[in-house]
Order: sequence, then structure tokens, then C-alpha cells
Amino acid sequence: MSEARTLAIESWTLYGVTILCVCARIASRRILLGSLKKLQIDDYLMLIIVVLYTVVIISVNETANNLSSYLPPGVVETLTPAEIQNAIYGSKFVFITECFKLSTIWLVKACLLILYNHMTAGLPKQHRLVKWVAVYCVLGYVVVVVLFLSTWCRPIEQYWAVPPNNSQCASYYNHLITDAVFNISSDLMMLFLPLPLLIKAKLPLRRKLILSCVFSLGVFVILSAVLNRYYNFTAGYGSLIYLNWYAGETSTAIIVANIPHCWPLLSRVFRLGSFKSSSVDPNSQSRLKFQSVVQNRRRPNGMDTDGYLRSESEERIAGKGDGSWTTQSQSHDMELGNVDGTPYTATATGGEKEGDTWTSKHEDKSEGIVRTVHIRQYSS
Repeated sequence: MSEARTLAIESWTLYGVTILCVCARIASRRILLGSLKKLQIDDYLMLIIVVLYTVVIISVNETANNLSSYLPPGVVETLTPAEIQNAIYGSKFVFITECFKLSTIWLVKACLLILYNHMTAGLPKQHRLVKWVAVYCVLGYVVVVVLFLSTWCRPIEQYWAVPPNNSQCASYYNHLITDAVFNISSDLMMLFLPLPLLIKAKLPLRRKLILSCVFSLGVFVILSAVLNRYYNFTAGYGSLIYLNWYAGETSTAIIVANIPHCWPLLSRVFRLGSFKSSSVDPNSQSRLKFQSVVQNRRRPNGMDTDGYLRSESEERIAGKGDGSWTTQSQSHDMELGNVDGTPYTATATGGEKEGDTWTSKHEDKSEGIVRTVHIRQYSS
């Protein structure tokens, strides 16, 4: 009972922190997109995850407070009819915990892959890699669920039978091994997806390190998954420590998936400003070079209309590979600062000058356009 009480305190504390992170994500998306009606598919998936996660926490605690079919040899024969019914009840919650935990973890992967899909749009090599990892995750989930429901324990009612006719129905060993292989391997793949993008990004080193730390939080998800399976295989009969790691793994996965979306809220609450590098040197006295993000869909702070962060150093004008492209010319007036007490401003216009007009340059029509904006005029 002391273990069950400790589990209840830990699991519901984690639940509160996790729900707080989800709420922060939704509030941030509301700030960024301007309306809850504009939430994207991964935001709605996260709301579904909250429901599944709630069932996981409830089931974990119900399992801890009841017997199950996973009992030492010879104990089942000594149980009273009431205890057998209690073990059946507890075994059903073990089954529910496993089913909902699987769905929660793999839906969290889906949310992260949607984020990576938007991050790599316009980068063919990385975008293709994200798609391959997504295919692997889908296949992994299908294999794990099909084997769990139709192969390791048949008929399925044996999962909550006391005693079961197959030890796998009580220990779940084959299922746990299969799930660990696909779960941990897919987590490792997803951990390395955003890192090459951050290394190549033209951002100050400090901000690169911050973003790398945010996306490297997946290490804790992998560690939780490993410890979950370790205690599944090593904990003795009657030990509840593996349930702590069921709650810990699902909570950690959800928290990590929501942290990258929380900057708009943190920025507003703590007045941190936009997470962007400045492209203007206030001490420049001669020539200013900078690049501008120009897209066929734009939002403030480098976001597109879906509310996903775009590169601050690259332009991407949507190309479908069909030979079509979009050209735009933009002019920006900006204050450069004071030079010997005199304020200076500059007008920046994209494109090449032909005669008295400005026209946009284009490269590789099948992929899109990369444009550098040049200074056209200085005035005091």
C-alpha cells in the first residue's frame, strides 16, 4: 500500500505538470495564430493525447491497488473467489494501461513528425528523411499492436484470465521486447532529425545551443523508455516500480513534444521578444548586407500561416516541382543608427535593376527561389 500511495503522488504530480505544458502549448498557439479555430492537426492530436494519457494515469493507479494475473507460482491456488475476482479486475486495468500507453506514445511521435515535416519543407533531402522515419513509425506501431492483440496471447480474453493458459498473457514479455525495439529505435531516429538543421542554421551560437538543448530533450524520453522496460523485466512479483516508469515515460514524452511550441507564451509573459537574430548592424557606416525571408505565405516572427517557424537565413518560395514559381519584390525602410550624430536610414529592395525598374531574380524553377535582398539607396 505504501508503494501504491507513492505511485499515486508521483503519477498525479507528473500529470499536473504535463497538463500545464499542454495548456501552455495551446495558449502559445492561440497567441501565434490569433484564434483557437486556427489550430493545426497536431494541436488537435495533442488534445486526443491528453484524453488517452488521463486513462493511462487512472489505469496505472487502479493496477497498483488491485491484484493481477502476474503472481508467483502456486499463489493462484490459494486465492479466495473474491481475490480471484479482484485479480481479474486488476488484470483488465493492466491490459488497458498497455493499450492506452501504446496509443499515447505513438501519437506523440506523430505530433513531433508533423513539426519536423513543417521545419524541413523546402529542404528535399531532410524532408524525405522525415517521411521515411514517419513510415517506419507507422509500420512499427502496426506491428506492435497486431502482435499484442492477436499473437502473443490468444484468445485475447486470456490477458485478464486468472490463471491464464499462457505465461505471456501475464508477463507480456514478448510484447514488451517487440515494443521496446520499435519504440526506442524510432525515438533515436527522431532525436537526430532536427539537429543537422540547427547546425546549418545561420543563428548565433548561443541560440543554436538553446534550440539544440530543446530538441535534445528526447534523450530523456529514450531514457524513460529504457528504464520502463528494465524494471518490467527485473522487478519481482508484486513490485510496482515498473508502473512508476509507465507514468514517467508517457509524461516525459508529452512534455518534450510540447516544449518547442511554448515560446510565444513565454515571450509574452516574460517580455523576452522574438526568438530571432538581428540582421541589422547599428554600427555599420558603409554597406549593409542582409537576407530577408520572403514566402508566398508570411506571418510575423518568421512564422508561416500554419504557425511554424521558418528559417531566418533562407527564402523559400513554394515550388511544387511542376515548373511554376512565384516572384516577389519587396522594399524595406529601416533605421541603421547614428553615424557621428547623424541618423541614417536605408531602403532595401529585392531583385536586379534593369533600366529604371527592379525585377526579381530566380534560380532553379523546379525547386523554388533563393533571393538575397540588396541595399538600393542610403539617405540621411
